[in-house]
Amino acid sequence: MGVVKTEYGLCYTADTCFYQYSDFEDCGLYVGDTGKIFISQAKKIKNVYHLIYECSNLIRAQYKAQQGKGERTEITKFNENILENLDGLYWDLRNETYTPGEYRIKVIYEPKERVIMIAPFFPDRIVHHCIINVLGRYWTNFFIANTYACIKGRGIHKCMEDVHTALIIDRMGTRFCLKIDIKKFYDNIDHVALKKIIRYTIADEQLLRLLDKIIDSNGKDKGLPIGNFTSQYFANLYLAYFDHWVKEELAKIVMKRFGVKIYYYRYMDDMVILCADKEALHFVLDMMGLYLGGELKVEIKSNWQIFPVDARSIDYVGFKQNHYGILLRSGILKRFYKKFHRTINKYEIKDETDIKHLFPSEYGWIIRCSEEHSKFIFNNCLNDGSKCFDYRVAG
Repeated sequence: MGVVKTEYGLCYTADTCFYQYSDFEDCGLYVGDTGKIFISQAKKIKNVYHLIYECSNLIRAQYKAQQGKGERTEITKFNENILENLDGLYWDLRNETYTPGEYRIKVIYEPKERVIMIAPFFPDRIVHHCIINVLGRYWTNFFIANTYACIKGRGIHKCMEDVHTALIIDRMGTRFCLKIDIKKFYDNIDHVALKKIIRYTIADEQLLRLLDKIIDSNGKDKGLPIGNFTSQYFANLYLAYFDHWVKEELAKIVMKRFGVKIYYYRYMDDMVILCADKEALHFVLDMMGLYLGGELKVEIKSNWQIFPVDARSIDYVGFKQNHYGILLRSGILKRFYKKFHRTINKYEIKDETDIKHLFPSEYGWIIRCSEEHSKFIFNNCLNDGSKCFDYRVAG
């Protein structure tokens, strides 16, 4: 952007662009696929708080918050006075008078017991979407390629495929596996540490005050409500700099000390590290424990494992895999069989295409397994069998 002198006088150069100018197609908040917010392209963003309560963002946020929720009393009540409600929320956010509401507690069992804290639809869940609409892509830009949870375009199947690629490409370098997760991760996220991490990325004081309100909304010094849309991003961000440390610092130390490479994958707080040297993985475990305890105030769960990949297979993100193939986790497969046997009482299932149409989600899981295992599952269903696949050896 600049000004040049021409025979007609001073003119702006061809690369000049004014974000206030409206006579062009809207390019959104971000600069292409860079993850940079258009009006604040510095490493630490500032002066973006007004984007949170911008009218178009409020409308988009309430629409997303309602998607898939059906007819619910609180949503119906909101929609009856939608304009007045959004106008009130606009001024609450603009004047910084917004206060998080009281959570509703719910216990679920999927498969283990979890306590879900459900925020009111209005205004809280709409505010959460307002925030993520603006900051979601910006924060995702800080995540390494090998973290997968709650990130568009990644997820469980991408995680499984990346682990499998490493196993196939470097068999000797992935002979051993370290598998860990964090003890009650969501419940033990330290608010002070999280706020510090967020301040590495944001310098907007108004926006920071809003984020602090949401972080502290559970009334404690630790923990994030599992039911909040923002909690997914906060949790990923909490471990983002740890991820970079593992990939960019710890990996170098391991290479220098043991002469081996490590492969690192994280799905929320579940982590898998592959390596050629068992002793190196014990060192990695110790160093990770020191970082997580010292910097992030969380602990590695005591059931961590270091084992030969081909002897036990890696039970991770719903699959069991080793250097020879991929199986579906036995618990998931058993649930599918139960669902299948309930369904055949209502519908005639003649071939694999019928399974695909009636069980699209489960079908997507099954076809990602090794061909032999997939065929076994389909044949077992179509022949109404009750055989169990041998989980000792994949492939």
